[in-house]
Amino acid sequence: MVQLPIYTDSYRPSSGWAKQLADMQQAWPAETLMKAQVRLVPEWVAGLRAYDPQPEGLSPAALERVVHWLLVRAAAGPNGRDALTLDDLKAAYRELIGPDDSAVTWRGDEGRAQVETHRPASPAALPMLLEMTLDWFTTDAFAELHPVEQAGLFHLRLLDLQPFAAHSDTLTRVLASFYTLRAGLPPLTPVIGEQSAYRDAVGYAFQMITQPSLELFARWLLTAYARLDAEQEETK
Repeated sequence: MVQLPIYTDSYRPSSGWAKQLADMQQAWPAETLMKAQVRLVPEWVAGLRAYDPQPEGLSPAALERVVHWLLVRAAAGPNGRDALTLDDLKAAYRELIGPDDSAVTWRGDEGRAQVETHRPASPAALPMLLEMTLDWFTTDAFAELHPVEQAGLFHLRLLDLQPFAAHSDTLTRVLASFYTLRAGLPPLTPVIGEQSAYRDAVGYAFQMITQPSLELFARWLLTAYARLDAEQEETK
């Protein structure tokens, strides 16, 4: 098995976020959360659009299609026994861009550097690298990681590969939620107003300093739980 060029030793829960999330999971069991999480979709869509550099080319309806697709897809593999495949990535892209049979899925140009030192892989190598990446995400070593750590690794690796022909970063942020959803956690809903913190976290992650991105993702999850708590209180 080929090791990905990401140092997983730097992905370790800290600052109490893992304990906080575990406590929230007890308060919101998977079955209860699954019924409630559809209420997070409007905030999820709004956050995704706010983080996209060209939101005018990304309709809320398109994002709703792909996030609903992901909610169904993640529910198909409870307790982490399922994994994303290359076909899943293609299906998610089709949900995002709509029924355009002529549209290509994978990036065909040189791509855009995420940080100054970043050089995206060549388009010709993308299918092979994606297969290797998704295969690595089925290993026992990956399964031992916390779901937030799994989402962080997926997020960083797909930002590195920049695989999709359009809106690649946004679709990466959507798909990273697969790893939290399948573990009975909420989706990673980008918090509007934290774009600068997110960009900083990505910059650090590309230097293999991954803790800021994990802290950010954990905060997004706790914010989602707080929204559900607030709605529950309002209905009492």
